[in-house]
Amino acid sequence: MVPSSAQPVTRRGIFAMALFSSIAGLLVHVKAQKQRFPDIAEFRELAIAALKRQPGVESAIADPSDPAKINTRIGDTDIASDITNVFGYLNSYPDEDAEAAIDRFARALAEAHLAKAGENNLIAVVRTHQYVDQLTSTGMDLLSEPLVGELAIVYMADLPNSMSPVAPKDFPGRTLSDLRGVALDNVKKWLPKIVSDGELGIVHLYYVDGNTMLSSSLVLLDEFWLSIRPQFPGDVLFVLPRRDQLFVFDAGNSQAQTAARRMIDVTFEDGFNLLSDKIFERRNGKLLAQA
Repeated sequence: MVPSSAQPVTRRGIFAMALFSSIAGLLVHVKAQKQRFPDIAEFRELAIAALKRQPGVESAIADPSDPAKINTRIGDTDIASDITNVFGYLNSYPDEDAEAAIDRFARALAEAHLAKAGENNLIAVVRTHQYVDQLTSTGMDLLSEPLVGELAIVYMADLPNSMSPVAPKDFPGRTLSDLRGVALDNVKKWLPKIVSDGELGIVHLYYVDGNTMLSSSLVLLDEFWLSIRPQFPGDVLFVLPRRDQLFVFDAGNSQAQTAARRMIDVTFEDGFNLLSDKIFERRNGKLLAQA
């Protein structure tokens, strides 16, 4: 399911505190005076040690060409991984348990290689065309399709500690249309777990408790848009600055455009789990990309 150079998407360790921080950032955004881990190459050694403790990992060595990358051999497969997201997360939220976060990263990488994709764990997430191009350039055959603007739907296996891209060959004889229905039905099972915060009024944050990396998937569900109609009876703007965040704005509010841009800028300053710096719209039930 995961060929060489493919990377799993860790997501069980993203906390609500981290999600709500970007809302607070609309009012004030204070950067830490000193990073918890100032050197990514030194941090990589901690990740390498954690990887070597995982069952099935034959070796894990630093990539000499990039201080954020690790070359790992699991069984007979060589896998390249990148620690940028976990490094950025722990520096942005220094109170989080670093050892636990690093261990999640290591377990997710090993798990993604060994796990099997099936209809029971197939889900649809939102990524960018750049993400798709980067993986396909390594020879990976992704199951994906265009969504709107720079966004694409990427189909993944939802695993206990990660999400891992799947390939068409994982589902022989099944059409994309069939698999789309299966994946979205699996995402819908998480609708009761949606958490929202509209403290600032102009923006509502939505995320999926216990599976935050499905937060971007909410834009694919008519059921989600119907559920927030009491708060947003008309057209909306929405942004997906991080993979675990969905922010929705009332398109009729004169400050919505400015607030959406500020939300993106604040989130991108943190520099991890980034998804898109674009603003999107939902008008008359249709998703649109702003020019």
